Amino acid sequence: MPRDLTPLFAPSSVAVLGASNDPAKWGNWLARGALKGAGRRPVYLVNRNGTEVLGQPTYRSVEELPGTPELVVVAVPPAGFDEAVDASLAKGARAFVGITAGLGESGEEGRLREQALVERVRAAGAILLGPNCLGVYDASSDLGICSNEFPPGSIGLISQSGNLALELGILARPY
Repeated sequence: MPRDLTPLFAPSSVAVLGASNDPAKWGNWLARGALKGAGRRPVYLVNRNGTEVLGQPTYRSVEELPGTPELVVVAVPPAGFDEAVDASLAKGARAFVGITAGLGESGEEGRLREQALVERVRAAGAILLGPNCLGVYDASSDLGICSNEFPPGSIGLISQSGNLALELGILARPY
């Protein structure tokens, strides 16, 4: 069955779960990237401590958000991944980028847990990229939900390997 990928590549709103002020953490890189598109869409930063991140207010949970995030980026510890996705589905999220690692690649129990999560996302009519992925970058929609900067341009790239995608992004830069 064909799926509408607009919520993944050109969402009307974005929430970053696990937003952080620590420049060594994914939650910081993802929040910075999401905020670059804040002129085009609401960006909600979720930090369980409720402290400001990158000078922006945060929310302690998805339930506290004033609006419904169409795309939710999940960068929380593996133990909280299911809860984060389920709460986001309940809030009305239509797409997810699962940065969190430590599920399907961690063994049989993790694989079964991940499969059950995928089934819940599909049953809700939503889409999931990941978990354990590099993220999404779309220059045309000002969406930079990933660890690194990619050069804007007309090249499209889908990669199973995050390291390969990063390397190709470096090679695509103009000299």
